[in-house]
Amino acid sequence: MTSRQPWDRGTSAYTLTEVLVVCAIIGILASMLMPSVTRTIQNGRRARCAGGLRQVAIIMSAYAHDHFNHYPQSVPRADGGAQEDNAIVPVSHGIMALHPGAFHVMADDFKTPQVLVCPVTKFWLPRVRDLGMTNISYALNLHAQHGESSVPLLSDSTLSTTWKELKEFPRHGTNIEFRFTFERHQGLGNVAYGDSHVESRKKFQAERPARAPASLRPRY
Repeated sequence: MTSRQPWDRGTSAYTLTEVLVVCAIIGILASMLMPSVTRTIQNGRRARCAGGLRQVAIIMSAYAHDHFNHYPQSVPRADGGAQEDNAIVPVSHGIMALHPGAFHVMADDFKTPQVLVCPVTKFWLPRVRDLGMTNISYALNLHAQHGESSVPLLSDSTLSTTWKELKEFPRHGTNIEFRFTFERHQGLGNVAYGDSHVESRKKFQAERPARAPASLRPRY
């Protein structure tokens, strides 16, 4: 008596149709799961970004404690601040600014420069001094108040707004609403407040004073 070989007639096998059906089912399941997986990845990156932003806010708070409740953008360079840079950095509505100089003066306080970089950008920052206009991840409120839980201090720099130099301060004080682009966190952004807590939001408001403080008045 001979044993039947695998290729003998009668051996069951998958047909091409069955293989295609299985592939189609796998493709459908993958397409259904992909948005959920992408959302989970994005939420994880946004959470990491929020954690880094909170560390930056805490470091800025410690700086303010040592400088009579003033952040670097309100402290003259002679006293260890970056006040002189306010008139030359890109600013939106006289409020939010791309202000690398404010972080430069706190360079020694950061255990790792990478905390200043949003994880989504995948940019490596060897030194805090290498932070510039083109690679800054966070915008700074020029009028931030230390300890105020409702006043934004920092936000993701992906604001859907126009940046310009502060050559002429707006004449009227008002609350400005800022929104985020889809560039990093799919329409959401992280905002750190004066008490160092961080929120993920689609938009936030920041108050612009009726008159620019002396530290913000351009000298040209």
